[in-house]
Amino acid sequence: RHVVIIGAGVMGACTAYYLTKNSTDVEVTLIEKTDIACGASGKAGGFLAFDWNDGADIGELSRKSFELHAELAQELGGEKFGYRPVTAYSVLIQAGKAGGKRINEVDWLLDENVRTVELLGTKKTAAQVHPGLFTRHLLEVAQKTGRVKIECGQGVSELIYKNKTVTGVILEDRREIKADSVVVCMGPWSGQLPLKGRSKRGQLPITGARAHSVILQPEYKFTAQVLFTAVTEGKKSHEPEVYPRPDGTVYLCGATDNEPLPASAANVPVDPAATTLLQNLAGKISLQLSTDNATLLTAQACYLPISRDNTPLIGAHPAYDNLYIATGHSCWGILNAPATGLMMAELLVDGKIT
Repeated sequence: RHVVIIGAGVMGACTAYYLTKNSTDVEVTLIEKTDIACGASGKAGGFLAFDWNDGADIGELSRKSFELHAELAQELGGEKFGYRPVTAYSVLIQAGKAGGKRINEVDWLLDENVRTVELLGTKKTAAQVHPGLFTRHLLEVAQKTGRVKIECGQGVSELIYKNKTVTGVILEDRREIKADSVVVCMGPWSGQLPLKGRSKRGQLPITGARAHSVILQPEYKFTAQVLFTAVTEGKKSHEPEVYPRPDGTVYLCGATDNEPLPASAANVPVDPAATTLLQNLAGKISLQLSTDNATLLTAQACYLPISRDNTPLIGAHPAYDNLYIATGHSCWGILNAPATGLMMAELLVDGKIT
């Protein structure tokens, strides 16, 4: 059986991994327009939370996927892709206002600016992973089975149909690849895939929200703690997230905006003002992250895939046979990728999700 997966991000990687792990008679061709983990799967923060989605539609999915991340780290060597348990805190910071306080739990905070600190997650309920390394490692493991072929540099221009059954894809160079099943894992670009007989309003209801981030290299060695901050200065307020990583770098990300989605991940525009703001905020959070003590390694942006109701689309397409969807995970894509990939593999091989 031949499965074509469109998109070499974390959803495509997890689907390919579990397909080859759980079945010996499935061959996978993974089609990627630009490169592996070139979008949010390579530029997201990689924070994992066990129970933060409790009460939402994805609550059980998130709990299962958090457990799968731990299993994958144990089975595959999590140190290879930056996996580790962390402690998570919420921190209120008021810059430029005297009267801060010492927080012993997080000794790298700039004390004079700190107002409150609240524990959000322990090492039993919070963890992190390097998204790009994780995605690439899963695909490397899947490729070692000899049943996964990856084609980068050509996107899918359209699907091939026989009546209402999808039978393959046509690439941008007009090559045809036949398939028994096609899985759409195109992230925010999923909504741009043409579907037979449908206007743009009838395509997948997925859009993109741009998010900026920076990666800093400090001289200081940070502990395994991540921060969700609210930084106020006068009437201005920002909420950067701060993720020190096992490799000694520190990742910071900020708010999303409505910049239109470009044609591909290779053309994502970066707003210098947004990344400069993150650098400045970093210095207000920790002296060790100031421009005097930390070098800017990367200033980047990516697009998060957003569904119409903020719930991911996972499963068989209701109108076309042999067409499957795994997209729209918003900011929880890295967290929920393993469970999503496992669900897709079960659906494709067994016809049902356990």
